[in-house]
Amino acid sequence: MEITDNHFHLDPKGRKELAVKDFLNAGGTRLVLVNKPYFQWKKLEDFKKQVSITLKLGQKAREVGAKVAIVASPHPIDLIKLLDFMDKEIASEMYLDAVEFCTELVDEKSIVGLGELGRPHFEVEDSIWKLSNQILRESLQRAKDVDAPVVLHTETGTPEVMADLSKIASKVNFPKEKLVKHYGGPGAIEEPHNLTVSIIASTKNIEYAANTKFDFMLETDYLDDPKRPGAVMGPKTVPRKTLRAVENGILSNEQVHKIHTDLPNEVYSYFD
Repeated sequence: MEITDNHFHLDPKGRKELAVKDFLNAGGTRLVLVNKPYFQWKKLEDFKKQVSITLKLGQKAREVGAKVAIVASPHPIDLIKLLDFMDKEIASEMYLDAVEFCTELVDEKSIVGLGELGRPHFEVEDSIWKLSNQILRESLQRAKDVDAPVVLHTETGTPEVMADLSKIASKVNFPKEKLVKHYGGPGAIEEPHNLTVSIIASTKNIEYAANTKFDFMLETDYLDDPKRPGAVMGPKTVPRKTLRAVENGILSNEQVHKIHTDLPNEVYSYFD
């Protein structure tokens, strides 16, 4: 039986493969490893170095026995940080160049998709909000051109937010089943508007999602941050919570197969 953590970070200063071993020893088998802003970048070459770190960490995870799908892109907050150093046009071009680099990695099969794309999860000036949404649309268009799934980082996923994200996807004809709302909760799964939802693996969330009519995946958003061990959730959480939910009759074996095998396969195509 596959047990997939749909959103997992590793950090060169963190526990790296030791965290992956914890995941495996708890019953996990597969990870969606997501690129992390390890440092602030102002040049495309520095962003490429950041992604190369994620690729190396993914290889370490494979070496200890995990099956891994890597997604990478510039983070939405990177756009805001670039605006501190350059004007809107240059910052936008720089960000989209980084997106384009990641689409090339998808073509090369070095990564399976793009993430985290999206928009700020906190209040910003209206001009920055509009720019972030514009850049998200353009990024989705580029991802679609290489048939890449996209992991979204946004504000909390209420039904209204999910409707808005769905509308953005529609504008560029991006396949909504390949658009993953990361850090999902009850609001996101209540009415996902055809997007795929990845639920933070709390007992409360699992119980709620299990009783909806929509499919979902499970994640920890583990950060591998030495200053905050176990944040957002620890690496053992998804396998432990999944197995406990089965024991307690909250999840059926059929649901577990959908959560951990069928849906991740449909979204990401392959793990290796």
